Amino acid sequence: MAKLSLALTTALVASASAFAPARVAKSATSLAATGLEEVGGQPWDPLSLGKLEDANDTFPNMFPKSQFLQEAEIKHGRMSMLAWTGVWATHVVSSIFINNSSHQI
Repeated sequence: MAKLSLALTTALVASASAFAPARVAKSATSLAATGLEEVGGQPWDPLSLGKLEDANDTFPNMFPKSQFLQEAEIKHGRMSMLAWTGVWATHVVSSIFINNSSHQI
């Protein structure tokens, strides 16, 4: 009986230690993520549209500022996501309520 008690106690302690939090050593490095690591650390601008305001001496007041271009890109991206959600929702709702055999969910 003593061997069984010892075996049960050992199994209980081993299973309980599996749920104990592990000690994690702190690393000496720090993370310095910029969000541009996927594209080589530089903003992706193959047409150099962000540098158009540098041509202000050649064409004054013709090109927008880079902050305006960034805000416009975010705005148009959000509008396109909203438009796609509307297209998807219209398709799903029409499929559910009309029960058309050509529209499958």
